[in-house]
Order: sequence, then C-alpha cells, then structure tokens
Amino acid sequence: MARLKPEQWEQARAEYEVRGVSLGDVAKRFDVATSSVSRRARAEGWVQGKMQDLAERKVAAVKELAAVETQTQDLPLRFQHTLQSVVQERLQAEGMLASLDVALAAKAITLANQASSPEEIEALSRARKNLAPAQQAPAQQTTVTVNQQQAQSAAMSPRDALAEIVRQSAEVIEDGGQ
Repeated sequence: MARLKPEQWEQARAEYEVRGVSLGDVAKRFDVATSSVSRRARAEGWVQGKMQDLAERKVAAVKELAAVETQTQDLPLRFQHTLQSVVQERLQAEGMLASLDVALAAKAITLANQASSPEEIEALSRARKNLAPAQQAPAQQTTVTVNQQQAQSAAMSPRDALAEIVRQSAEVIEDGGQ
C-alpha cells in the first residue's frame, strides 16, 4: 500500500465529495487501506457527495449557455452585436466584468511589452478598442507605452498576441472573473 502525498489526498477527497465515490472505492483507486481513508475523512470532516449538486448546476448552466449561443448564432449580425452589448452592460452594472477588464489590461501591457514591431502594437491597440465597452469612463481607460527597445525585444505576431488575449480572457471567465 502506498503513502499518499497531500495532492493525492486532496484528489481523494474531491472524488468522495464531488463524485460521491465511497470510501472503499477511494481506497482502491489510490491503493491505500480503507481504514486510512476513513480516518482521514473523519478527521477532516469529509461529506460524501457534498458538491454533487454544484457539479449538476454547473453542467446545467453550461448546457443552457450552449443553447443560448446556438440561438444567438441564428440572429442577424447586428442583433448579435446589440445583444452582446446589452449583456456586457448588464454584467458591468453588476460589477462582474471589473476584474475581467483589469485582467485584460494587465495582459495587454504584457503583450505590448513583448511586441516586436509598430504594426504589432497597432494591432494590440485596435484589439483593445474593439474589446473595450463603448461607454467607458476615462478613469477606467488604460494607456500602454512601449519604448522602441521593448518593441524590438520580442517575437510575437499580432495574430498570436490577439489569440493570447482571447485565451487569457477565456481563462479569467472560466475562473469566475477572479
């Protein structure tokens, strides 16, 4: 029988609390004695299936979002754009996009520092304008200055830079905007 590392115990607990796997099955999966798992669960207050409801709600939310996206794709382009603006406005009103905007600004600064040509900096500037809400207050705007040496020190294409912004934005959104 193996001795588990802290990360493995964390995974074992997740199996028990999120998936609802029995302590015996957890012990088998991690090749440890059931008594060891049982002792650990009792000491740390593990609750079987504690987060199954959360997993089910998340699956339902993802399915609902996919259904909404499918419906949105059937709309004319102008309607899609207006719908996206309304969603952004409402989320901003609730303060949900504040951290996303900060994350995007920080990423833009990083990418601007990596830009290797004026064209790449211009592409980043256009991307930021396209991502920024139309009615953004001046205090919320972010200005990025890059000296010539910084602009020549990296080798990221504008397309790669924009792809990186999108990827990072998606990660921020998946993490709940934190």
